[in-house]
Amino acid sequence: MNYEIVKLGKKDLPIYFGFNALRKYCRSTGTSLQKLGQLGTDMSLDDIVELIYHGTQEGHRRAGVDFDLDSDGIADLLDGDQKGMAKAMELFAEHMGITFSDSEQGTARFVRYVANR
Repeated sequence: MNYEIVKLGKKDLPIYFGFNALRKYCRSTGTSLQKLGQLGTDMSLDDIVELIYHGTQEGHRRAGVDFDLDSDGIADLLDGDQKGMAKAMELFAEHMGITFSDSEQGTARFVRYVANR
């Protein structure tokens, strides 16, 4: 699978949630392999921003384009763009082979709530 384009704020960014993005996310957050399996069910806003940061960083690497954002830059792009956050999290779920039911709990439910505000 290759990267996809997600619109965050006014920017179209390549994004990809593969093994390398998850490895970097785990390293930056101290998340263990065991806790990685629970990703998406109990996440803080920091977790979401870090995950999207590493996904976009990996997307840029795969696209062969420079990446000049940090976590704060990603958070700035998400200000006022909850639909962009929801789309990025949907792509995360898709790339990881996760499907959510209508009775989902945790982050997926939060993301859907925020996106529909």
